[in-house]
Amino acid sequence: MSEPPKPRRLVHWLESLVPPELRKDPLTRRRALLATGFVGAIALVGAAILPVLLLVQDHVVRYVGVINTIVCVGLMSLALVPMRRWHSLALAGHWLCLCLYSGLFYAIYQGHGVRAPFTPSLALLPLLAGIIAGRRAGLAWGLVGIATLAAFCGLQVAGVALPDMNPPGDGVVLLTAGALIATVALTTWMTSFSEMMKDEAIIQIEQAASKLEVAAAEEAKARLAAEQAIAANAAKSTFLATMSHELRTPLNAILGYSELVLDNLRDRGEEGGEIAGDIRRVHTAGRHLLGLITDILDLSRIEASKFELAPTEFDPAMMLRELAEIFHPLALRNDDTLALDAPESLGLAYHDATRVRQVVINLVGNAIKFTRDGRVTLRGRGDDEKIELTVEDTGIGISPDKIDQIFEPFTQVDASTTRRYEGTGLGLAVCRKLVELMGGSIVARSTPGRGSTFTVRLPRRFTPPQRAPAPSDSTAAGKAVPQSILDTGSLRRPN
Repeated sequence: MSEPPKPRRLVHWLESLVPPELRKDPLTRRRALLATGFVGAIALVGAAILPVLLLVQDHVVRYVGVINTIVCVGLMSLALVPMRRWHSLALAGHWLCLCLYSGLFYAIYQGHGVRAPFTPSLALLPLLAGIIAGRRAGLAWGLVGIATLAAFCGLQVAGVALPDMNPPGDGVVLLTAGALIATVALTTWMTSFSEMMKDEAIIQIEQAASKLEVAAAEEAKARLAAEQAIAANAAKSTFLATMSHELRTPLNAILGYSELVLDNLRDRGEEGGEIAGDIRRVHTAGRHLLGLITDILDLSRIEASKFELAPTEFDPAMMLRELAEIFHPLALRNDDTLALDAPESLGLAYHDATRVRQVVINLVGNAIKFTRDGRVTLRGRGDDEKIELTVEDTGIGISPDKIDQIFEPFTQVDASTTRRYEGTGLGLAVCRKLVELMGGSIVARSTPGRGSTFTVRLPRRFTPPQRAPAPSDSTAAGKAVPQSILDTGSLRRPN
């Protein structure tokens, strides 16, 4: 990659006059530098012409020439104002051409028309406008120059007398030579400076293109890595989703046989013995492990798009009353007060009742787990369009900057919390996935040390996707907690 040429001292000085907004891309920077450089060149040319004008013997011509030069240079210097204030090269270019044209028009008119010494300087108009304001501006000012020459020529052919303030003898020769030298010098300088700026702009564009190629290659690598990660995650989710039966069957056998042994010991009057205690610990650990596996499988099946809902009609208020009765003993063990705030009936809702229960069970279980000597409120509201289920507690609360993290899989807001209260961080992740799958949303609000509030909003009726979902193995809600929910251990192991 070729190195860009180091800015010359003149370019560095001119660039300090260009606002940063006009230096963002090489082409705009080039045009802005040309405009600034032309103003500087005009000032230098004006300073060079002034001594020539002072040599003119006719004091009127000398006076008019000096004043005209100073005014033109001063007005053209104002072209820097629209560049710095409005960052407009078009305004700057047209202003420069207008000032130059005004001065040349006056000089040509006072110099007896097309024979005036400054007539060739009209060639600067299209060059200046095209370089600074753009191609169309150059064509427009070129037509203006041609029209001006044609007008003066027509007036002289028609016999219209124009002023002739040209100095006699050698004075007009010196003035003509000065005008031609100034025009050639400005044209040469503009062309050379434009080419220098163009070469520098080309090098910068090539460098930018090379950097863009490198960035595109890095982006392609990152995209490939992301696609591979997504594919690996999908493969994991698909594998876990298809392993549901194989993973649950051994645990169900362990739970079933441990329950049979406990029943036998109870029948023999040995339920308080050491063997019965060991079997209960086995049974509790099995239910805990089955709950973990169930959460992982639910999450994986949702991610693999293999999770299907079985919507039925049920009354959410009845479901809340049943869950309040079930969780009452667990709340008492934590010295908590479990309150129910719901009307007698919320009307029928059309959803997978088992999955709605699973969500509420997880939320209530979490509220009780993280609340000691406090209050947990289970609230239900609804209207014709939606139902709203809220679980509010006065527990330890969550920091506001950690609210979004609690719905991420395998995430706890604090490692110390995980150790003290157990849990895998899957419960809320599964809740959010289930609620979103049912077309609703779950929102959390919390204040550290004052408690948390989780609100689940669901549409009154579940709208199935275009492909009708096949019936799942979930059962509708009844008066007792479904065995599939009890098997997850959610009542004993909320997340």
